[in-house]
Amino acid sequence: MPEYIIETEDITAGYGKAVIIEDVTFQAERGKITAIVGPNGSGKSTFLKTLFGLTRVFKGSVFFDGEDITKLPPEVRARRGLGFVFQVNNIFPNLTVRENLEMGAYAREDKEEIRRDMEDILNIFPILKERQKQKAGSLSGGERQMLAMAMALMGKPKLLLLDEPAAALAPKVVAQIFMRVRDIVNAGVTVILVEQHAKRALSVCDMGYVFSSGRIVMKGPGNELLADEKFIEAFLGKR
Repeated sequence: MPEYIIETEDITAGYGKAVIIEDVTFQAERGKITAIVGPNGSGKSTFLKTLFGLTRVFKGSVFFDGEDITKLPPEVRARRGLGFVFQVNNIFPNLTVRENLEMGAYAREDKEEIRRDMEDILNIFPILKERQKQKAGSLSGGERQMLAMAMALMGKPKLLLLDEPAAALAPKVVAQIFMRVRDIVNAGVTVILVEQHAKRALSVCDMGYVFSSGRIVMKGPGNELLADEKFIEAFLGKR
């Protein structure tokens, strides 16, 4: 089994003819949290979408579980074990919480295992357990994000891609979201997250990558980046 669950080699990608990320070589270790941080417009979300097959790749390769998936469409990547939680429009507001979770398992046929997995996932997200019969559209912003994460887990991913899960949430809710991310990893799912809350993301991740202008400009363990004077001055402001 490869040490890295997903890797890219000199990947250049974007939309139409526009290049957004360039020459990105990246690795995410199995069973860990990898954070991608950087200023707005630096290509973070585009890179995450490239891993899932939602951009145009101009050159380079993406490897998942040791297999070249560069040319595979998103639905095939999902069946191979890639899960994606978009920043917005990531739940079905007119369905109940439980119906949303059932939709997350739409491609599965193992009904008994689906039932067991749903119980396990509801234990990770106890607030959703309380609101199973509630319409998803009536949930708070933080609860919706938790539901979106739970839905993705119902597809049994090996790797979960999270695009700014804490965006526009109150600080207390942000703390809860990151606690749930750690719980997801403890349950055996590798996580890559793109996040504007750089300090928070780097404080919980095992490895961090810093993007700027579509390229990786720094990388290292999260605690080391948070202690790096160059990173602090460039991306967090002077002490």
